[in-house]
Order: sequence, then C-alpha cells, then structure tokens
Amino acid sequence: MRSAALNICVGLAAGTLLMAARPAEAINVGITGAPATVTAGDTFQIEIVVSDIVNEIISAWDIDVAFDSALLSNDSATFNDAPMGGADSDFEAFLDPGLTDAFLVSYLSDAELRALQCPGGACGPTLTLVSLNFTALADGDPMISLVDWGPWNDIKCEDNRQCFPVSTPEPGTLALLSLGLLGLGLGRRRTG
Repeated sequence: MRSAALNICVGLAAGTLLMAARPAEAINVGITGAPATVTAGDTFQIEIVVSDIVNEIISAWDIDVAFDSALLSNDSATFNDAPMGGADSDFEAFLDPGLTDAFLVSYLSDAELRALQCPGGACGPTLTLVSLNFTALADGDPMISLVDWGPWNDIKCEDNRQCFPVSTPEPGTLALLSLGLLGLGLGRRRTG
C-alpha cells in the first residue's frame, strides 16, 4: 500500500511541476497600422501591441521587426515607456536596413509595474510596446513582420518569466511527468 501512495505522490508532484512550467496565460503580440499598399514618399506608423492580457504584467521585451529595405525605411521608434516606469527603464532601437531591433527593460519591481499597468487591480486588455515610423521608398505592398522569436527576442512577464513566445516544458520536466504517470499506472495495476 505504501508503494501505491508513493506512486500517487510522485505523479502529483510531476503534474504540479508541469503546470508550474507553463505560463499563466497566453498573450499575443502583433503589428497594427500597417497599410496594404504604399506609394513612394508615403509615411506611416505601426505599433507593436501585446493583446489578450487578462492579469499579466509586462516587465521587459526584445523584438525584431523585418521589412523590405528596398521598399521601406524605418525612420524612428517611439517607446511607450510610461507603463514600464519611464526613467526607471532602459530602452533602445537599432534601425538597420530591413530590420529594426528594439528592446525595453524595466527596473521596477513587479508590484510597481502592476500598479502602473493594472490601475485599480484591472489590467488593460492591450499594451502598446513601441511605435515605428516608416517612409515608403517605392510603390508596393509592405510586408512587415515580427521575426526571430526565441531565447533573445521575447516578452517577459512577472518574475522575469518568458511569456511570449509560449515556452514548452523542458525535457526534464516531461521526463518527471512521465515517471509520475508510470508510477500512477503501476500503483493502480497493483491495487486493482
């Protein structure tokens, strides 16, 4: 009987670790304001926006925005640093031909960020990270996209946890879960 109880405990512990490895919610990051077509000389602004926020704060982000350098020139970046602490944050954008690399890191605590981003305890459903200003160099259909998501380009949430892109559980966590499930199965088989 002790073996069955141990197997159940191992299974529950593995399940708990797997749940802890998952993000609290699935936020999304996208581009708004991109025109379908441009004419040489047109200027326009896009925004990089986090959406589907339920009860999450953003503590840092790093993004890469790709575009056709023969068609567009990225002229400037305007950071929405107020909900990140303003002077208590560090931000920069590198405006290279065909690629804009921008980041922002807040030095505020999670509690201070929550007060800024969720006034009265209610988080807004969206948060604009940065606005990018473009000039069309030729006529065409601008293709602007967020690229290179992964270990360096991501969105950090509470406790400096990567919340976008959604990370998958580490192999060790999956192995532990598998062992726990195997233990539950063996315990059930012995008691059944």
